[in-house]
Amino acid sequence: MTLVGVFYDEGTSGTTTLNRYGFNKMISLAVSGGIDIILTKEVSRFARNTVDTLNITRMLRAKGVGIIFINEI
Repeated sequence: MTLVGVFYDEGTSGTTTLNRYGFNKMISLAVSGGIDIILTKEVSRFARNTVDTLNITRMLRAKGVGIIFINEI
């Protein structure tokens, strides 16, 4: 396994994904095949909006990208 990067949005609200540069960069890289697995502490660190979380998770899984929420293991 190779670590591709650490993506974060310092000082940005997690209630919407629209203005989260680090998050959107990670998702774009994953969709383009540059990331196989996203590892995050918990669901609320991924996205706070439930609809966003479900839609993005479904899109990533359709592209073969796994998501692991550490606190859910």
